[in-house]
Amino acid sequence: MKALWIDLPADEMNVTAAFRLTLDVPAGGAVLRIAAADFHRLWINGRLAAHGPARTAHGYARVDEFPLAGGADERRSVLFVEVHSAHVPCFDGVEQDAFFAAEAVAADGRVIATTADFEAWRDETIVQRVRRYSYQRGFVESRRMAADPSAFRHGGAAPEGWTRVATVPRPLPRLLPRGAPYPALAFHDAGAPVRRGALERDPAATPPQRREVTLVGNGWFKGFAPAEWEDDSALDAAQLVWRDGGSGTELYDFGRTLTGFISLRVRAAAPTGATVLVVFDEVLAPDGAPFPVNPLRATWTRILKWRLAPGDYDLLAFHPSSVRFAATAVLEGDAAIERLGLVDFENPDKSRALLPPTGDATLDAIVGAARETFAQNAVDLLTDCPSRERAGWLFDSLFTGRAESLFTGRNLLERAFLENYALAPKLAELPDGMLPMCYPAEALQGEFIANWTLWWLLELAQYRDRTGDDSIVAASRAKIAALLGWFRKHENADGLLEDMPGWVFVEWSACNDKDHVSGVNFPSNFLYAAALEAAGSLLDDAALARRGAAAREAATRLAWNGEWFEDNAVRDATGALRPTGHVTETGQYYAFYFGGATPESHRALWERLRDEFGPRRDMTRVWPEIPRSNAIPGAYMRLELLLRHGRHEQMLDECRSFFEPMVRSTGTLWENLSPNASMDHGFASSAAWLIHRALAARRGPMCQASPGQQV
Repeated sequence: MKALWIDLPADEMNVTAAFRLTLDVPAGGAVLRIAAADFHRLWINGRLAAHGPARTAHGYARVDEFPLAGGADERRSVLFVEVHSAHVPCFDGVEQDAFFAAEAVAADGRVIATTADFEAWRDETIVQRVRRYSYQRGFVESRRMAADPSAFRHGGAAPEGWTRVATVPRPLPRLLPRGAPYPALAFHDAGAPVRRGALERDPAATPPQRREVTLVGNGWFKGFAPAEWEDDSALDAAQLVWRDGGSGTELYDFGRTLTGFISLRVRAAAPTGATVLVVFDEVLAPDGAPFPVNPLRATWTRILKWRLAPGDYDLLAFHPSSVRFAATAVLEGDAAIERLGLVDFENPDKSRALLPPTGDATLDAIVGAARETFAQNAVDLLTDCPSRERAGWLFDSLFTGRAESLFTGRNLLERAFLENYALAPKLAELPDGMLPMCYPAEALQGEFIANWTLWWLLELAQYRDRTGDDSIVAASRAKIAALLGWFRKHENADGLLEDMPGWVFVEWSACNDKDHVSGVNFPSNFLYAAALEAAGSLLDDAALARRGAAAREAATRLAWNGEWFEDNAVRDATGALRPTGHVTETGQYYAFYFGGATPESHRALWERLRDEFGPRRDMTRVWPEIPRSNAIPGAYMRLELLLRHGRHEQMLDECRSFFEPMVRSTGTLWENLSPNASMDHGFASSAAWLIHRALAARRGPMCQASPGQQV
């Protein structure tokens, strides 16, 4: 294949182009192959067929392949490909120059069409100069449309706003197979509105100015500054006020959180047309809020905006979002909202492995929510959340990989995720040997989490053990060695990590406060000990395993105060290492999880943790001085420890207590105990893995699921 792009500077931000070809497909059929950057969606004869590509490392591109029918009734295919280039540093993909490459190959191997055969248009309906969607992703979607483009996609004339343009050659990255299944793109109709209201505006209200706005122009964070914006849909959303009764705004409820492309069928009335806003979130705004949905909650902007000339439109967002509740608002003119829905964007294999019912309605609901959470976070790689970031984070991936094995009976997405890391080049912003904390992505501000790379070593070992695939390990050996070299530089005389650079991340709780992670952080060192042992296995190096065992012994000795494991120790004025007295619930779990303690070696502490801690602990009465664990990862460590040590019924009971409120609220599982962040988080899908492991312990050894088989 050869690559090209519309005749614009390759680094122009927030640009969309369209490429169209009418192809006579041979009787035996053909295959269309597409590679593009950043994102593309394919329409075949006016029908949405795909959204891609599967993301991968700098300098590479994954190829999507789609069958083209060659039957007597379908031989002529109109292929319409939209390609969007954000060209800003993000967490949901690498920053790269835009390109489009395609070819159609007949069943006999003949190339019957190439990139050069496609006509090209610039999509100028997109409002280019707008705010970023979040620090981690590209831009909000706002459009000005003179007519519905459906006929254009099916071979008709281009409506106003689509400009025919010349193309220029572009370099083609190295090509890789997709490595992931293709989403089915099923449609979900939101049904009738659950509330209707009159729309008012509060002209004094303004949106929060978060870092995706304030950092623009600092030299490394790209985007458009407020003075450059052609439109600000966040300002529109901030000023929305709902009044019950009347018309102008409607509230919809999908019943649970879904992820995909919001779809809107609307009739914009003559003579003015209309400006329509869709705002959405996973939860309703608190009682007393001016509007029932707050699209500016937390740290990302959940808004779609269309300015429409009179006419009928079938509108579809280009980028995926997560939504349970959505509200439409007609800001100007007159419009009738005829249907609101969503085209889902999820892993089609979420039910490939058949799981037996648990026999408990609450546990079945939790497993179901875990399945949906997995599916929405495992489209082309394993992601943290499908909303704020869509980023492939280390640590999260280990837990989501377990869920993939459970739900699909294989680990295609985990393999693609780990392959991306194996292919990743050295990022200039990171120290030598250090890996990015999420990838494919850019290392914004040069930030990194060394702890997460230790989880990478554990995941590589678990992936190899689970699948028997040693190829990813072989491709990663040089990176493993370089990473271990980086850590070795930060060891003290006890073989423990001390004053570790970067973001030292233990958990979203008090144990991650700066005064808990400074000096020698013991949870990090228990993790380090396990990672050294895993690296010893990966590299067949017994010395690494011995260093890991020695680090565990040193961390246990220094962290234990006779009653608790402390979080850290720092140097006093004489240079001696002194414990700080900081104790957290999660600090105890790290010690037990990574072998620094066992129920036999620290029986009193184990029994105290087992019986007096957990999700039902009354913080006002039971150990109020010990900060509670959060979801990432303390709560999961606790559940797994209960599982390891035969407390199956207790673990299942705590699962009910911990996860059931999430299921009731969103039908998905969250990254935090409170609803102030992502409420559809990939790693949380491993709750199903824990539940089925506990159930399997009742029945005997658990077998690996495969299509059509029961676990």
